[in-house]
Amino acid sequence: MADTSCDIVIVGSGIGGLTATITAKLAGLQPILLEKLPQIGGSSALSGGVLWLPNNPLMQREGIADSREAALTYLANFVPEDDPGSTPARREAFVDGVAPLVDMMEGQGVPLLRCHGYSDYYDTLPGGNAAGRALEAAIYNANRLGTWKAKFKSQNFPVPARSSESAKLMQVAVTWAGKRKAAEIGLRTIWGKITGQTLYSAGAALQGRLLEAALKLGCDIRTDAGLVDLETEGGRVTGVRANMDGREQSIRAIRGVLISAGGFERNSAMRKQYQKEPISTQWTHANIGNTGEAIQAMATAGAALGYMDEAWWIPGFENDESPEGSNQVMPELHKPHMVLVGADGQRFVNEGASYMEVGRAAYARNEVTKAIPAWAVMDINHRKRYVFGFAMPGKMPKQWLEKDMVKVDETLEGLARKCGIDPAGLEATVKRWNAMSEKGVDEDFGKGSSSYNRYYGDPTYANPCMGTISKPPFWAAPLQIGDVGTCGGAVTDEHARVLRPDGSVIEGLYASGNCASPIAGPHYIGAGHSIGCSSVFGMIAAQHMAA
Repeated sequence: MADTSCDIVIVGSGIGGLTATITAKLAGLQPILLEKLPQIGGSSALSGGVLWLPNNPLMQREGIADSREAALTYLANFVPEDDPGSTPARREAFVDGVAPLVDMMEGQGVPLLRCHGYSDYYDTLPGGNAAGRALEAAIYNANRLGTWKAKFKSQNFPVPARSSESAKLMQVAVTWAGKRKAAEIGLRTIWGKITGQTLYSAGAALQGRLLEAALKLGCDIRTDAGLVDLETEGGRVTGVRANMDGREQSIRAIRGVLISAGGFERNSAMRKQYQKEPISTQWTHANIGNTGEAIQAMATAGAALGYMDEAWWIPGFENDESPEGSNQVMPELHKPHMVLVGADGQRFVNEGASYMEVGRAAYARNEVTKAIPAWAVMDINHRKRYVFGFAMPGKMPKQWLEKDMVKVDETLEGLARKCGIDPAGLEATVKRWNAMSEKGVDEDFGKGSSSYNRYYGDPTYANPCMGTISKPPFWAAPLQIGDVGTCGGAVTDEHARVLRPDGSVIEGLYASGNCASPIAGPHYIGAGHSIGCSSVFGMIAAQHMAA
């Protein structure tokens, strides 16, 4: 006999879970949201907080060209026609769910802003959009959460800067726009302290606003409530067993259960089971609670799984002073005066491409020559002009050199030997790179050829992504291939219902987010792609259960 019952049980408090909770409550249902950790927010609160939402109402209001057809054309670039987790119906449901999601968020007091110029990651492909389809939340004062502030994940950015402000902020040493943006954010920080506000930005701002909206609606949200297993009757999921208040309890879900609990990036055994070496739970930047038991529970219930070998890969600079053991390195690679090479000294990817693409290319190259870690090779021009791994423009932090976290030498040959890179290979690569940089055209990999490449580039250069590596000293930093979450999970349909391997529906079971198979396969196609999909399908799941 169940200890309690409700209409819908939602597992996980990331954006999919909070969106579904709000949607269900607005539909007149009684949802219960379960979060295994003491704090609400999931990996979404640790993210950039950007939502990839094609043909969204904010674009329409501002006259930015987009359409349903263009969005569907773009999505079709990335998956084969027979991908069970990305059927045309599921892609259509996502695109058609964008406007209702934005309407719901704005109706609940969540102000959204366009990320101007934050283009699709493959804007040159059919249906791609160079103006950008990404949205984000306005800066948020977490004091509005009252006593729930202590139960909310804290801000992960060192300053209250929106994700869309980071591109200009990283130009602080090279453009007046960068200096103005730094001053604006500095004044914002000071004003927040003077007025006693706790200013959150990025994912923390988005999740904080959604949590506030859910609390205002009176939603039942429980922390320290970890999923143990799904309960089933006659092949239908009827509820969950969860650890709450120090004991295992049963919660009956009359309409169904939504799993929106993230991936398995913190589960070493699962990563070794499904993913290729080298792999480590130490390289992930995802929520510490993402240990995969929700995916295992769905698999036990009969769910088909897809893309379990993939994650949302992102290069990372190992830094034992960082809370996560590393710093994400992504905009740095777009800049001039830097190339990424393997142990043979050769480039293997467009450094300004999607971080997911860079990660996958490193794994592919690693089968030919050691490319994990890959080496980010730069000269003094890069260090003087740009941020690297949270080190401001200028010299590398002294402790990084003392701990041998980065290598430095007056010659490329000396640098190569210190890194275990083939000196002749590196010399040849840099010679060719410098020749191409003089012309401003990357003839090998096309760095700087797309709007997304140039978004994080240096606008003072003819090709914002290219500049010679010629002025000593030369630096090299080893980049492991980390991630911001695994992206494999249960295969779902257009209603977010979980499917069996034969394509039949597991009644009463829904999934959204990184525990569900992605709609663009092993590709990250635009800023906020993962949480954009999670939010839309969280809403769709709740709507389907309500209906």
